[in-house]
Amino acid sequence: MELQEQQAQAIVQEINKVLPQKINLMNKEGLIIASTDPERVQTFHGGAARIIQDGLDELRIYRDNEYPGARPGTNFMLQVEGEPIGVLGITGPYETILPLANVIRKMTELLVHEQEYQRLQNHQTYQRQLFLRELLAHSETFLTKKQIEHGRLLGIDLTLPRRIVVADFVQSAAAENHSDIFSLLSMEAQRLDAGCRSVPTSQMLIFVTTIRPQAELRAFAGKLLTFAQNHGARLCFGLDAPARDNTGLRLSFDQAQKALYSCHRKGNVRIKSYDEINMEIFADLIPLAAKREYVQKIFHDYTPPELDEAIQTLECFFEHDGSITKTADALYIHKNTLQQHLRKIAARTGYDPRSLRSSAVFYVVLYFYQDIHLAGFASQAHGKTE
Repeated sequence: MELQEQQAQAIVQEINKVLPQKINLMNKEGLIIASTDPERVQTFHGGAARIIQDGLDELRIYRDNEYPGARPGTNFMLQVEGEPIGVLGITGPYETILPLANVIRKMTELLVHEQEYQRLQNHQTYQRQLFLRELLAHSETFLTKKQIEHGRLLGIDLTLPRRIVVADFVQSAAAENHSDIFSLLSMEAQRLDAGCRSVPTSQMLIFVTTIRPQAELRAFAGKLLTFAQNHGARLCFGLDAPARDNTGLRLSFDQAQKALYSCHRKGNVRIKSYDEINMEIFADLIPLAAKREYVQKIFHDYTPPELDEAIQTLECFFEHDGSITKTADALYIHKNTLQQHLRKIAARTGYDPRSLRSSAVFYVVLYFYQDIHLAGFASQAHGKTE
């Protein structure tokens, strides 16, 4: 363990606010890393070096130049769990500064101990996330006895069957914002399911949960959705389909992502499972350029504003199962005006939205159009390019 420069300087600054004594904090090499006298920082203190070298608990210095770079005062060893971490130097009469030195020593040792504990916690968190990423990428071959034991040491019991839930923002958020929300969601998920472990990516949070029944998994996502909303975040959640065992978690992750992307396409859906999607199952295999080409083929002479208006009309029309009355009400237009819009689309494209035969064409167009507009979001969220 080491006494860090930033930490040492913070300690000196706080003490200097209320006490007049001059104080130095030295590292194990005898270098002054924090001081009430800024000019002494990064200079060598021979007395501190001797304390570390000889294992002394304290060392009094009575005159200048008695030790290189040292001035009169008393220097005290700083230790954590019996290990030297640095040296504290204070000026003033020994009897006056001794009580103060004991307080500073204890405070410094506690802070360094806490720092080391946090470092170990961060390291374990990093190792756990690295382990889970490997699991999700190679689940078919990853689950050896050695890896299962490794997981157990990291607090991940892979003998329990798992499900995958993924979440991301309805709209892109600043990195510091989504990091804070993901951290809160991870803690809330573990409160709801003690066996749940979370893996954050650039803008996606993956939950590897022990909840299995579909209804309970949806309820789990619903509670996380409400929790996020209460903290000012709008999220979407994608759920996998039940797998036979944990060797299928790579496929489960892929399924959950497809369900999540479907939420974005619909726009008004916040939770969706893989069992509820249809075209998304194969749509990712179609290149984005081919999707654009198909939309342009059907709406070949439309300007972008005209296309947007036509798509909005068709989306509403199909959302209301082809009902003229309900669609007109939703668009706040007269039924005759809607009929005119639909006849105009039929005349310009050659496909009548009111025809059962043509409805499939427009259904594909709507899906591809949504996918094209989501491409920018997906690229930003997941680091993809066309």
